[in-house]
Amino acid sequence: MSRKFFPGCKVKARYPEASEWLAEQVIGRGYADEIVGCCRTDHQSLTADDTAVCICNNCMAMIDEDAENGDLENIWVLVDNDPGFPLPSYEGKTMGVQDCGRAYDRIEVQDAVRSLMRKMGIEVVELPDSREESRFCGQSFLRAAPEQDASFAPKRYVEDAAERGIFTPLDPDAMQARLDKHAAAIPTDEVCCYCFACDMGLEAGGKDAINMIELVSGKFRKE
Repeated sequence: MSRKFFPGCKVKARYPEASEWLAEQVIGRGYADEIVGCCRTDHQSLTADDTAVCICNNCMAMIDEDAENGDLENIWVLVDNDPGFPLPSYEGKTMGVQDCGRAYDRIEVQDAVRSLMRKMGIEVVELPDSREESRFCGQSFLRAAPEQDASFAPKRYVEDAAERGIFTPLDPDAMQARLDKHAAAIPTDEVCCYCFACDMGLEAGGKDAINMIELVSGKFRKE
């Protein structure tokens, strides 16, 4: 049995230093045996003896529906369950937590993110549309779903999407108005998220978005 970590192509591009650090932790702490490439090209090579470990909610969706893997795990759940993980301290910080609409039903991920924030000394502020109520994934839910994503994960990105009213294309002005409105409803200046698209959408709406990979690693894009 092999444990394979999918580090997320867009996650690596947006948070390169933090991603490199996390990959070292993944191997060093035994969360996975190997780091693999892009989920789009590599997920179908998974077998029933393999466990896929993911950081990206989109990777999880496509692997969940279109791969033969035995198990699927999220990196933040593994970190939260590791009592020896070297978490930094942000004692005294107060942050909202943005749930990703792609992970609306992944309760274990939502719980792990909040648990890790509290372990790092952060006071967690819930948003009006938290957990299963989230319809937010930055600009990505305000465009049509990419054809490849829909083909790999039709239940989540076609059937569920129709019921939940996501992937509704808007023109640029309407998109910006939607992002502004979402950000204005968040009562904190800083917002923790666990999705790069959520991060970008929150920033576009005027919030200081900080991704979980930045908080856990202590390596921030804006420094």
